[in-house]
Amino acid sequence: MRSFLTFLTTGLAVLVPALFGDFARAAEERPDLVIAVQQNPPKLDPVLFSRNVSLRVLYNVFDYPIDTDFNAGWALKPGLATEWTRVDDTTLELKLREGVTFHDGSEMTAEDVAFSYGPVHMSAEDSPGYALTRPYMGTIKSVEAIDRYRVRITTHAPDPLLERRLAGWSAQIVSKAAFERLNDWDAWAQSPIGTGPYKVVDVATDDYILLESHDDYWGGKPPFKSIRFKVVPELSARIAGLRAGDFDMITEVTPDQVEAIRSLDGFDVVGGSTVNHRVINLGTNSGWLADPRVRKAMSLAIDRQLVVDALWAGLVEIPNGFQWDAYGETFIADYPGAVYDPEAAKTLLEEAGYDGSPIAYRSQAGYYTAELLTAQAIADMWRDVGIDVDLQIKDGWGQIFEQPLDAAFNGSINMNYPDMLGSLWPLYGPTGFIQTRAKSWSNARYAEIGQALETELDPKKRLALHRETLEIFHDVDPPSIVLHSLGIFYGKRDGLEWEPYPLPYMDFRARNVSLRN
Repeated sequence: MRSFLTFLTTGLAVLVPALFGDFARAAEERPDLVIAVQQNPPKLDPVLFSRNVSLRVLYNVFDYPIDTDFNAGWALKPGLATEWTRVDDTTLELKLREGVTFHDGSEMTAEDVAFSYGPVHMSAEDSPGYALTRPYMGTIKSVEAIDRYRVRITTHAPDPLLERRLAGWSAQIVSKAAFERLNDWDAWAQSPIGTGPYKVVDVATDDYILLESHDDYWGGKPPFKSIRFKVVPELSARIAGLRAGDFDMITEVTPDQVEAIRSLDGFDVVGGSTVNHRVINLGTNSGWLADPRVRKAMSLAIDRQLVVDALWAGLVEIPNGFQWDAYGETFIADYPGAVYDPEAAKTLLEEAGYDGSPIAYRSQAGYYTAELLTAQAIADMWRDVGIDVDLQIKDGWGQIFEQPLDAAFNGSINMNYPDMLGSLWPLYGPTGFIQTRAKSWSNARYAEIGQALETELDPKKRLALHRETLEIFHDVDPPSIVLHSLGIFYGKRDGLEWEPYPLPYMDFRARNVSLRN
């Protein structure tokens, strides 16, 4: 197995450079941008999916009341709201930016904000947006339009993170009038109307999503005439298209190809670690994975440093547990996190009485960077400690989540804002994806912790609750195994100056792009 990984670190593909013309096409005032991606989101309303493939596209279609400056320590700054004021412990008022236009030319007002967070779009139990948004927006009791440009938000109880929620996923603003004109969730999810720099003009399922410039964008005229997210599942085909000039950018470049692409004249690779942990989730309801000792043994059997060095060229980090240092005062720097101890893994398996029965491990071929290679390497590590692994390659998330889900399966955790409530809770809480879709794990004490954190203002108490969460996730009742930070690397043509954020967002506003010939 180690010789297999050693081969992977040195087996770089040979790429041949190709010549191409200036990036900016002479016939156009602004260029069209073509991005080859491994997958596109099936629906485009922001409250329906929080997957990486959704985040990168929809960040260009919608805006938030409060913006986040990822290059300044996640500082909050004005977005669609120019000001926000805490009236009391449960009331926040927003003053909206005047003159902001939706993609259909209508003006955004307080009614649109109230609708975006209201019962039809997300807060009623029969709304399609209800389940996924509850971990993020469930503390909100009501949203009221005071006048055309002022909004009052009331929470059920004091919420220490309300401003962060309004700057994170599911807080994007949609057009009330456009939604009501269609009055059809399926149609709306293919052509939603937001205020972002680009508007949706065409969707071809499993082929492409085409965005066009929203020239009246309040943040300045977008730098591209259009953006096409073209589905090209195979990395080799994405690289070949980049070389040939068919694509201006490609996503999910594997670390073994970074230097190979950089060595070509006219190309570069940007990216690195993100605030996303790659994990292996565990179906704990039946079979051997119902025993926490088996789950802990599987974690102890993984040599994360070998995986990072061999498959990621040392370009990503191994976190100390299910947390991020961006948490600030609730980050527990001395927490030991996951360790590699195969002998301890064997001891736990023996204590559990593991009889060598197969344990299924479901993986896709390439949703995540180096996903299949990582799965093969980890399956070998599990076999080394005596676990009979049935590695199953699945085609899409539908097959991954087939019930009963008594298997290990790949996943990741985004830190949408710096707190457990902005990372673990939305995924693993009672209304999160793991419990409602995968149906793979639940824990009553963890549910109590998350509910307490939603209203707890005392920093010391919040820190203690964060620590208890880590203990549950690592030792008491692990729902998952943390591997490493998810690295996201993008190949691009020279002439396009663009930098990724620490999240999967791809921001093509003028503030994050410059073009040169």
